[in-house]
Amino acid sequence: MKSIKTILSEQLQYAYLIRRLSMYELKKTYIANMLGIVWVFLNPIIQIGVYWIIFGLGIRGGAPVNGVPYFVWMISGLVPWFYISSAIIQGSNSIYARLSGVSKMNFPLSIIPSYVILSRLYTHLILTILLTVIVIVNQGISSVHFLVLIYGMLSLTIFLIALSFITSTLSTIVRDVHLLIQSVTRMLFFITPILWEPKENMPQLFLSLMKLNPFYYVIELYREALVYDSTSILFSVYTLYFWGIIIFMFTVGSMLHVRFRRQFIDYL
Repeated sequence: MKSIKTILSEQLQYAYLIRRLSMYELKKTYIANMLGIVWVFLNPIIQIGVYWIIFGLGIRGGAPVNGVPYFVWMISGLVPWFYISSAIIQGSNSIYARLSGVSKMNFPLSIIPSYVILSRLYTHLILTILLTVIVIVNQGISSVHFLVLIYGMLSLTIFLIALSFITSTLSTIVRDVHLLIQSVTRMLFFITPILWEPKENMPQLFLSLMKLNPFYYVIELYREALVYDSTSILFSVYTLYFWGIIIFMFTVGSMLHVRFRRQFIDYL
């Protein structure tokens, strides 16, 4: 409990610094590129185009999903996944990559994962607004549950920060962990129903295990808020399950971070 209190206290105490550093992190990511901030849109557009050609036109032949055009259904899953994947990978390497620059300063290390994740949220927010516009043009504004969408973004951000406390600590201590996380993230992309639709004729064991994946909850939450005009998963047991995972990860992450942060410099 002491570790949790310490981490929460530091997040609140340095909230302004987190916001400022997250903006700097966003600018730093794109400032060295000729196209700059254009890559916020260009990179996702290229990926979406590739997936649409392969899965939408090639495999599915343009067939809709539950009456929703596959393109709209697909990007409603890809937009949150772009945020998830970049936040997981960058968050896991956040402390190690910046440790040499802050090692001789009285700098609160616990805010590093937070501002790195927050810097990814800005990009996600822009893409989510564009996605919402596409959905409104396609289906009308009545199909969008804005409060559910906001809840989805906030809960996902809290989840990613809690996860990054664990991964950033372990990746600093054992560098192989960062490579493992990259591989696991790629695997999660294909076992999460982002490009494919779960069907009742699939093995029940597979469906049950798939629903234990917390990102299944997130993707379905976005889709219900945007394309399905539903809130069923929000008021299901999966919400309790999702927040239970967050509490567990934040507890473990806080303990690990507080336990090892004084020794981080030894692992450089």
